[in-house]
Amino acid sequence: MLLLLRLGRAFYRILVDYCNNASLAGIGYIVNRRYHPTERLFWFVCTSIAWVFAVRLICSYMELFRTDTISIAVENIDTRAEPIVFPAVGVCEMGYVKEVYPGLQSYLGSLQTNDEMEFNYDVEDYMLRIIFHNLYNEGSISSYCAMYEECDDCMRCPKDGYSQTAAMVRANCSTLFRECRWNDKPFDCCRYFQPIETTIGTCYLLNSLQTVEKHGKKWLPLEMETEHPDGDLLLTYNYAVTTHLMNEDDIPHILLRRLQFQQTMQGHEEKIYFTLQNIVNDPLVRSVDIDVRRCLFPDEHALPFGNTSYPKYSYSVCVTECLKSMQLRVCNCFHHNMLLAGKFSCHENGSVCGYAGMQCLDNAGLIAPPTRILQPWYTGGFPCHCYPSCKENEIRIVGRHTYMNDQAERSVKLKLMIHPTQRYRRQIVRENIDVVVSIGGILGLFTGASILSIAEFFYFFTVRFVSYAVRDDGHDTDEGSDDAEESSSDDEHEEQSVYTDIS
Repeated sequence: MLLLLRLGRAFYRILVDYCNNASLAGIGYIVNRRYHPTERLFWFVCTSIAWVFAVRLICSYMELFRTDTISIAVENIDTRAEPIVFPAVGVCEMGYVKEVYPGLQSYLGSLQTNDEMEFNYDVEDYMLRIIFHNLYNEGSISSYCAMYEECDDCMRCPKDGYSQTAAMVRANCSTLFRECRWNDKPFDCCRYFQPIETTIGTCYLLNSLQTVEKHGKKWLPLEMETEHPDGDLLLTYNYAVTTHLMNEDDIPHILLRRLQFQQTMQGHEEKIYFTLQNIVNDPLVRSVDIDVRRCLFPDEHALPFGNTSYPKYSYSVCVTECLKSMQLRVCNCFHHNMLLAGKFSCHENGSVCGYAGMQCLDNAGLIAPPTRILQPWYTGGFPCHCYPSCKENEIRIVGRHTYMNDQAERSVKLKLMIHPTQRYRRQIVRENIDVVVSIGGILGLFTGASILSIAEFFYFFTVRFVSYAVRDDGHDTDEGSDDAEESSSDDEHEEQSVYTDIS
């Protein structure tokens, strides 16, 4: 008890001593007994108002720093020094009802257990719809197979093995492509178009960070300079496909169709004209929190629903993983199109949907869900909180022309209409040093505080507090109080004498 009393007296002496000698403006007038209580109350009110305004300004600034640190500006490009790079391209095979698929015919023939069993076209339609995304109709999975479940002499729908069947039915790269040309110069299609699994199925991507190393052996240099301004990419196909214009970290997706172009019928020829506007990032953008800059770099894999299996992050990758997590949560399996090559553990664990799983996905509307699930405010239970990529360029279609000819192949020509003369730059408006300067300025303006005020505070309540607590006793305290009062009286007497002499 005596120890606590001694510590309390020491703390009181330190508090009074600190207020009398601190560099903070105003507080010395509050505790000084030489001034009238009205003056001390006046300074207490002024000091309190100053601290309230300082705290409110600091809180407002910190909220502004948290939510408005990044800005996007437009800057000019020197095309003589910086070449323009053609965007990535994706090619995905489509299902076409007038097409004959030898692999599918062979597989369905193996389902006929005897020569008397008739060929079942409903089973063929069912397989086409689960292999090719564009032929799928919501609610149609059960309608093709349910009537044959109890039939012993009928060809039934297969219950599993859909990923292997899709790989057998779909065309490989050498069969899918007929010719590839860059500025009228042919190049090896299958060397540069590398396969990857997506929600649409197996697609072939050109110059994608998801499949090849940038500027590596399988990266096709598609750069345009002032001396060589042309940027024409001609692709000729043997089968119906969709062609996708993408950023180099994107993948084709069943819900993202803005830059998707279909070449279905034989003799279909299309020319697509587009413009490109790049975006660059200042190095310090990475130091800003993700929720503040509201974008992710390709090497950042942290997603709300787990890390991605793809090598790089992009908005389309995030949406793919989100859809996959929805399917796993609702039906405990996912569509076979999203089984990444080499990820055999998922297949061995039974996570790829069979017939029952496909029925569940179909009934839940999760094979080709509505695009509103991409909106962060969607309240249907499955929102995708996906940020765009920090390196996502802006691609705009400015023209599209379709022709028909008598040839058997399909073709598409992608042309960059004009070289961009401007680009976007994502930069930091307020850095960490700006926070220190701004908060220091606010405290200095309203309270007279500085960095030394912090050292002064810790000095009084550590070193001096320990010193007072060790030396403190009742006699010293009383004597110290009397000395303080006498000193105060002497000061007042001297001040009055000075005033009398002056007058």
